[in-house]
Amino acid sequence: MKTRILVIGNAYPSSSHSYVNNDVEYLASRAEVLVLSKRQPPAPFFSPVAFNYFDNYAQLELQTRQFKPDFVLCWFLSNHFYARRLSEALNLPFVLKAHTPDIFRLYKKWTRPLESVKNWLQNEEWLSRSYRISMPSLRKTARSRNLKGVFCIPAFRSEFEEYFDKRLVIDMRPMFFYQRFLNTQDNGDKLLALGSLVNRRENQVTFSETLSAIGETVDWYPVPTPGCLWMNVPNIPANIRIRHYVPPSEMPALYKQYKAMLVVGRGKFGRGLPMSVLEAQAAGVAVIAPSLRPDFDRFVLDGGGFIFKNESEIPSILKQVPDQARREMGFAHSAQYAMEGLEQELAAAGLKLQ
Repeated sequence: MKTRILVIGNAYPSSSHSYVNNDVEYLASRAEVLVLSKRQPPAPFFSPVAFNYFDNYAQLELQTRQFKPDFVLCWFLSNHFYARRLSEALNLPFVLKAHTPDIFRLYKKWTRPLESVKNWLQNEEWLSRSYRISMPSLRKTARSRNLKGVFCIPAFRSEFEEYFDKRLVIDMRPMFFYQRFLNTQDNGDKLLALGSLVNRRENQVTFSETLSAIGETVDWYPVPTPGCLWMNVPNIPANIRIRHYVPPSEMPALYKQYKAMLVVGRGKFGRGLPMSVLEAQAAGVAVIAPSLRPDFDRFVLDGGGFIFKNESEIPSILKQVPDQARREMGFAHSAQYAMEGLEQELAAAGLKLQ
């Protein structure tokens, strides 16, 4: 009999190409999976498994009892208490998988005193609606005997160990469908930019002066978020061509049109370990990214990519593309993150697929 897995997420299924979607698709080939989310997605998309939504814990528990899972895989730290309460009610083992922005919600020392008092008084479910976390609630989850593991990006491990038993904190590796994107044939000669190219705070295009000076067309694929502000941003450089959303199934062919991909991000936590970097490496695309923190920089460099300290370096880097030796590094590096590693990851938490 196949293992039955309950996945707790947010706004699933989403049109965004995400690690959550990858987890679900892979697990669906090895187990019976049900995804339950506390929010409906603004742009619903295809799902390979059954899914539904819940407005409160009572609805979640009812659907879980009907499904009868063997364990719970809970994505996003703000959902932790749902998994804990289910484990208490149904005696289920569970693991938590943290999204990169979750790190900001762990820094209690950044919270103002009055905010701390409010967090004590407010209901954990109410707080989670805005992705905030009740610290007393988190401590309850950390003490749960059914908690089998907390997966986080290695760079954030020390922060998570302040709240969870160190033995339960496990390095989370970004995983993707390697064979789906692997293509060693020559690439096209265009330039791709993925992500939040618009600086919403300043209402302008990030790296706008540099992109204008490149002298070639830059295709930008905005994150498919309803109400994106890019439509109203003034002074978008003439060589930036805003492209329409591309479904995940068409991404492998899309990458082959490009010789290089510009990763947009600022600040230490401007990016986690992006799936797009691995996809590009497997497709032979040179990755050009800003220096954010040691693990991110190594993630790019080990795959034959380029790291810049100043955006003025981008034009000179483009002159070095393509480089066959670097492409080979990309093929080899991305192969280490194939989806099959998900089973090893879960096994590290004592959860095995039948």
